[in-house]
Amino acid sequence: MTSYPILFGVRDPVIGPGFLAGVAVNGRCLMREEPDGFWIDGVNPGAVCAGGASRDEALLKFRESYRGILYDCAALCDTFEAFKQEVERFFWEMTPGEAEAWERAVQELRANPAAAGDWLPIRQNYGEPSVEVVCLEQESLEPDSNAVGQLELAAAAA
Repeated sequence: MTSYPILFGVRDPVIGPGFLAGVAVNGRCLMREEPDGFWIDGVNPGAVCAGGASRDEALLKFRESYRGILYDCAALCDTFEAFKQEVERFFWEMTPGEAEAWERAVQELRANPAAAGDWLPIRQNYGEPSVEVVCLEQESLEPDSNAVGQLELAAAAA
């Protein structure tokens, strides 16, 4: 199997002009093993892609690319509401064909769960992709809100 259907969950604080936002996503991406390394294409969000010589390098670059897009959105938006709308639009915008490719990879993984290897846990039950953008008030900020798990991964199979 050369394609891995990845589920990922990340949380990020994002500073915009006059606001602090919290962005939490449960997304999907497709990792492909190529002759020269690994390539990751976002499904939700679809506008993110990255590659690397190893799985870890590709995942790190994918995470950095995603975070960079959030920061770009914040820089381009004048208000929290505009930022929220832009992040939601970005998250739900899908590259044509990627959702179908992701579903095919899920079917392949279901047929051969061992193909995920020991580096990628299989999640038997998983929900639909989601995005949550909230305005963080200074009074509610606590160290517990820091994003400790930078990238949680699982392969999709049921």
